[in-house]
Amino acid sequence: MTKMKKRADDLRIIECHFEFTGFDDHLVKAGTSVYLWNIVRQFKAAGHRTGAVTAAHGLLDAIAEKHTVTDLNWRFADRIPVRLDPAEWPGFPETVTLDVTARAHRITVDGIDIVLLSGGLLDNHPDSLYPPRELRGHSLDFLKPLVFQVVAARYVREQLPAGTVVHLHEPFHHYLLPGLLAGHGFHVVSTVQTNMAVNTKVYGPEVRGVLESQGADASVADGLADPPLDAPLERVMRAFLPRTLLYQDYPQRPGREYISMLGLVVRSVAAMDFLSEGQLDHALTQAETPFEQLFQRLSVRRELRAREQLLVVGGCAIGDEWLDVRRNDEIRERTLGGLGLDPRLPTIYHNARYSVQHKGQQELFKGVRRLLDGGGRCNVLFHCLAPRPPEDADLTELAQAYPELVRIETGPMSNAEIKDWAASSDFCVFPSKFEMDTFLMAMGEAMASGCVPVATAQRGMRHFRHSFDLDAPGVTGLALPRSFRVDDPLLTEAVHTGLARMLELWHRDPERVEAFRARAVEVGRSFTWKAAADRFLAVFAACAAGTPPADAVPAGRELVRAGGAAGSRLDAGHGSVRRGQGDGLDVRWHAPDASRVELVSAAPDGSVEVTVLARDADGFTGTVPWPTAGQALAVLVTGPDGHSAWSQVELPTSG
Repeated sequence: MTKMKKRADDLRIIECHFEFTGFDDHLVKAGTSVYLWNIVRQFKAAGHRTGAVTAAHGLLDAIAEKHTVTDLNWRFADRIPVRLDPAEWPGFPETVTLDVTARAHRITVDGIDIVLLSGGLLDNHPDSLYPPRELRGHSLDFLKPLVFQVVAARYVREQLPAGTVVHLHEPFHHYLLPGLLAGHGFHVVSTVQTNMAVNTKVYGPEVRGVLESQGADASVADGLADPPLDAPLERVMRAFLPRTLLYQDYPQRPGREYISMLGLVVRSVAAMDFLSEGQLDHALTQAETPFEQLFQRLSVRRELRAREQLLVVGGCAIGDEWLDVRRNDEIRERTLGGLGLDPRLPTIYHNARYSVQHKGQQELFKGVRRLLDGGGRCNVLFHCLAPRPPEDADLTELAQAYPELVRIETGPMSNAEIKDWAASSDFCVFPSKFEMDTFLMAMGEAMASGCVPVATAQRGMRHFRHSFDLDAPGVTGLALPRSFRVDDPLLTEAVHTGLARMLELWHRDPERVEAFRARAVEVGRSFTWKAAADRFLAVFAACAAGTPPADAVPAGRELVRAGGAAGSRLDAGHGSVRRGQGDGLDVRWHAPDASRVELVSAAPDGSVEVTVLARDADGFTGTVPWPTAGQALAVLVTGPDGHSAWSQVELPTSG
């Protein structure tokens, strides 16, 4: 096919992703598909030629029941060598060769052409689409996303003209694609959809082997390993940080190195996009988290900083159907009364998939139970979507203890039902943890319906303008401290006290609550798909014109140039350690701004022990066993807003 360069004002855009099923709600497995379908329709409406390339996932017959499937007469056949890490794939040869054949089909939905690549591994797992994680190291089916990348790259290279914008989603599913497409005249844009650990890595020999087999430049993978991180404090952080979900630790073995996934991707793209300014800020800085200090040493930070002109915020949005949700007494009385609740009571609302740690639901259930046990009176509407009713004692006991106040749904609800719940509620509660939410559509939808937010101060949710200071200009609701802990007692108490504070305002100062509500509605309804599409089109046009894409959407560029949003550094305090009785080590730590102080020890084998020091009138104290040979100690201090800071511990040389 002859390749022709496209004008910037006449863009050809291809959305390329492992899952593109948003055209049929019954096929959707992940929120990215809904995002893609919304954004691609906006590109089409703006007059640009747009389409998609995805995997068929064995669903061609099901899709054919609703849509005309056309065979495109394109075939792929190749032998793909894949290097496997022997430590991760015991019992497999170090290099496996995948005999891959595939073909392309097309459907057209709402004027948008969707190319479906099928055959072999691409048709496996039609129910989940994604291979289960437990297959890693046990079944070559786990390599389905890798095979998709190779087949998709070949299709794009052979069937699409130079100048096409190829928009990729979630680097975990496209880390090979930018390198495979490099040098073929495409404008490749990568959108980082989730906040997986920013130092997530891929196996370097695998990357080089696949790129070489496809005639691509394998040197793009060079120099992306991290330096040794073996200082005592670094060893403590490496052992502790995986439990915060901010960091993954990888073996450091010559010749079998793991390399930065984001660093690999950003080297070969025309732009790297994030869903919110806060998500970009977090990716660049890890500011005020337990990971911030170690992050300064990593290759991913270096690679992102070196390419600041490529980093943009295309943004995200809520569904158009939420932009004019009606809210009135009739809807409230019908909805709450129909649920057997008292419409005169203040009502709190939460809507998310059931994920007790990611969504902070364990702390939510416990915090609300503590509120009600303490005499608080409010209606509770929780939709926690799960494939089957969860066996969750906290959730079950909350519903059983207060049947006159609490309504919980774990099955699917229609959009109409969800909108009625939101429009009948006063406060929406989103205590998400681990900085895993990058935009949080459900929170924007609730705010657009008139709910005042009570939510953690995650940077990825900062655009909703909730604040610790309710007197701050433009504030929409109350911020809760960030959390990077499983079953975090500090967050549980913050949910309890935060809701109690807002319920008191509802009774004592309703006009102030109405002011918060009006701002919440305004902010929530500002996130439209058209606005997001306009930003993307500006970025795409800049890529096509060869100008810095970050200049096309300056808000993100200003953030990068400023080095991230300003934040106050937590004083880690100071302390003393001395020999206690027997083999004990007595620790006393003074940190006036701390809510929690933990002593963290790491053994040479990487195991970690954490001791929460007790608070007394003079600070924080505790006793731990005397360290063994090679064991490193450090103190982790957490402030009332969730900020964290590390400090080293000097062991006494004598009693």
